[in-house]
Amino acid sequence: MVRVRRILIHAAVAVFLTVAAPLLLSAPAALARWQPPQRLSWYWQLTGTVNTSYPAAAYDIDGFDNSQREVSTLHSANKHVICYIDVGTWENWRPDASKFPSSVLGKPNGWPGERWLDIRQLSVLEPLMTARFQMCKQKGFDAIEPDNIDGYSNDSGFAISAQDQLSYDEWIAKQAHSVGLAVFQKNDPEQAAQLEPDFDGVLDEQCNEYSECSSFQPYLRAGKPVLNAEYNLPVSQFCPADNRAGIMGALYNVNLDGSTYQPCWSGSPGFGPSGGGHRVAVWRVAIGAGTLTDTQGATAVRLTCPHGQSYCDGTVEIDAAGANRGVLGRGHFHVAGGHAATVRLTLSGTSLRRLGKVSSARVTIKVDARNRAGRRAKSQRTTTLRLPTGHRSAA
Repeated sequence: MVRVRRILIHAAVAVFLTVAAPLLLSAPAALARWQPPQRLSWYWQLTGTVNTSYPAAAYDIDGFDNSQREVSTLHSANKHVICYIDVGTWENWRPDASKFPSSVLGKPNGWPGERWLDIRQLSVLEPLMTARFQMCKQKGFDAIEPDNIDGYSNDSGFAISAQDQLSYDEWIAKQAHSVGLAVFQKNDPEQAAQLEPDFDGVLDEQCNEYSECSSFQPYLRAGKPVLNAEYNLPVSQFCPADNRAGIMGALYNVNLDGSTYQPCWSGSPGFGPSGGGHRVAVWRVAIGAGTLTDTQGATAVRLTCPHGQSYCDGTVEIDAAGANRGVLGRGHFHVAGGHAATVRLTLSGTSLRRLGKVSSARVTIKVDARNRAGRRAKSQRTTTLRLPTGHRSAA
């Protein structure tokens, strides 16, 4: 089944990234990798500025959205770092999205911008996934969390069999190991027994809520970690069972944005007997300073998206003030975290006629935005819209 992971709202944008030099590994280095212990305290955050203050032994963070510097910061705090990478669906906002041919793209998996991949086409997918694993290794990650490795049990648009899935998942594990990375099985409890020999641990979502924790006994018997994330159950309903079984369970917010973290394990410094909840500050979209101007009906406002956000995505609305009250124009924006963009709007003839024969108007710029975790932010600023005389002919 497809698990609740995060809310994704995306628009097509061009993202410019610096391409790092190819990763070169000697044979011994490629074979050496982290061996996760069974009692592995862990923290999972896929969006927002990563909270590095927890005493968890391992951090699981997004591989694309976090830099080598972020990984190094966590290493300096004696933490292992797991690279979240999607291997079973195509995500239209990733920098390598254009490299996936349409022939491997199936039905949407329920999240905006994502479609199932035809994992039977290994000759197409293997080089793409290998490049992703090498990116994780080059940034210094210790392991990967390959998401959506259960397409065979979903309506993917392809006739994927259980054996097809096993073959693909086993290749993922072997390829991750070949570049020196440990690898965790993600969900798919039905195939845990077959996959355990190839993987170094498992990360499952809601194994208590779905009554499937016992499926991961092969990992526990092998001394490998079983990490469980619950979203809906209170800790009192699943922590005792996880602790008895040796499962490393924790309560997270479904958006995995760092706003909720209640680990089950006791005896860990800073956590207390059953963990505790944590909140983070609300993010906001900053509107660049300067005068908003109009040239032949085209207006523009510059927006910035704070560092630590995967992206800021939303709508800019320009309202006229006073006697000219009314919406003059709207425009959509999608800005990568830590970047700025100019949003341009074209004022319609109706909007121009509403302004009449004025040379300027007081307008309110309203921004209603959200990021990848579905968290919203609103901001507004009042400024002067200066209009050239050319617009009067449309009035």
